[in-house]
Amino acid sequence: MSVAVFLGLLVQACNPETSEVERLQGRIEDNYRLFAPPGAGPFTTIIAVPGCSGIASQSADAEAAISQLGEDDRLFRGHYPKIAERLSDEGFAVYLIDILTAEGLVKACAEPVPAQRIAEYIDATITWLRTLPAVDSSDIHVVGFSMGGWGSLAWLHGPRNGASSVRSVTTVYPGCFDRQPLNVEVPVLMLLGDADDIADPSLCDALVEASSIRDLITVRHYPGARHGFDIQGAPSVLDIGNGMTVGYQEAAADAAWRELVDFIRTSP
Repeated sequence: MSVAVFLGLLVQACNPETSEVERLQGRIEDNYRLFAPPGAGPFTTIIAVPGCSGIASQSADAEAAISQLGEDDRLFRGHYPKIAERLSDEGFAVYLIDILTAEGLVKACAEPVPAQRIAEYIDATITWLRTLPAVDSSDIHVVGFSMGGWGSLAWLHGPRNGASSVRSVTTVYPGCFDRQPLNVEVPVLMLLGDADDIADPSLCDALVEASSIRDLITVRHYPGARHGFDIQGAPSVLDIGNGMTVGYQEAAADAAWRELVDFIRTSP
C-alpha cells in the first residue's frame, strides 16, 4: 500500500462523516448539468433532482447505451433538462444533478435509490453551491420530481446543516412512502396528480398532517392528472405495466408551472 493511499484511509477513518460529504460532493461536481441565465450572478439557484429514469446525457455514446429503455424512461429523461431550461429562462440558475450516473446506474425505477441517500446528495450539493460566486448562497431552492421528490422529502426530515441557505422545497408527483414527518422549517410546495397510480397522493396528504411544519406546506391536487402530468409531448395515457400509467395533462401542467415559479419567487 502506498503512503498516499494509507494517509487517505487514515483520514477517512478519523473523520468518516466529512469524508462522505466530500465524496458525494465530488460525485455531484462530476455529474450535473447547469442551466443559467445570462450574466455573472449571483443568481437565485435551484437544485433540480430528477426521478428514477435519470436525465438525458450530453454524450451521444451514453445515450446510445440506454436506447433500449422504455418509452416512459425516454420521455422522463428528456423532460428534466427541458424544465431546467425553462426555469433558467425565468432568471434562475438551475443545477440539474445526475444522481443515477453518480451512483453508477442507468435507471432506478425497479430498485430506487434510497430516499436518505438522495437527501445526502442534496446536502452535498448545497455545501458545494455555497462556495460558488455565481450562486446566491442565501437563496437556494430544491425542486424534486418523482423519486427526486421522495428524496427531497427525506431531506425535510432533518436536521440539516445547510437548511439556512434553502428558501423552499417543491416536490412534483413525489413518492410519499416514508412515514417520518417533515420537520425542517422551510416553505414546501407539493404538486400532486389525483389520478397518480405510481405515487399515491393520499400518502402525501397523510404525511403533511403528521408533520410539525404543516402550516408551511402548500398542497395542490390536480384532478385527473397522472404521474408525469407535466411532460409535454407525452400521450395522455401511457401504460407502463403492473397497473401503472403516466400521462400528460395540459391544464395540470400549466397550473403546476405557474405555482412552481410563483412559489420560488415569493418564498421568504
